Amino acid sequence: MTGDRIIQSAVGIAIISASVAWFGIVPLHARASNQEAETASLLTRVAASPMPAERLVPFRDELQRRIEMLRRECPVGADQGPPDLAGIIRTLSLPIDGSNVIDQTFTAERSGPAGFDADLPWEVTPIRIELTASWSAIANVLELIEGMAAPNRMTEFKLDRDLEPDVEIARVSIEIEVLHRVEPSENQR
Repeated sequence: MTGDRIIQSAVGIAIISASVAWFGIVPLHARASNQEAETASLLTRVAASPMPAERLVPFRDELQRRIEMLRRECPVGADQGPPDLAGIIRTLSLPIDGSNVIDQTFTAERSGPAGFDADLPWEVTPIRIELTASWSAIANVLELIEGMAAPNRMTEFKLDRDLEPDVEIARVSIEIEVLHRVEPSENQR
């Protein structure tokens, strides 16, 4: 490939990336800002309203819906700094008993970018779980992941089961990413 083709390809990729950011990411941030402004407006209107309480029920329902939506979509309570990996591994560990759980291994990787842009810098710490266990133990690990206090997302799930239909043991590989805010450095303050 010649130098001109490389430069043309780089310019093309830059234009596509800028277009994706401008038409995909920017509108989502604008929508979130509008939702927060509308929620604040609803709070102000409800607090200052002289209406009877029964007429405010639809406003309170809408307010509760928006608060739940913001809580679900914006993990404000995410820890700052790297997550407590030992605590997460303790939470997700199952006792190895030789029948329900044959083997389990946890591998944590170095923290990296979360893959989305936000006002606060976010990072994720990938944790891989290799588990050889019964179906009920695998389901138990999935429930433990779902119930974790730290915000996380499952990025990989691979299941290898035995070809024998009577065998109730399977090998599963799960990767989760634990979300956390980056501690601001002295230069950012």
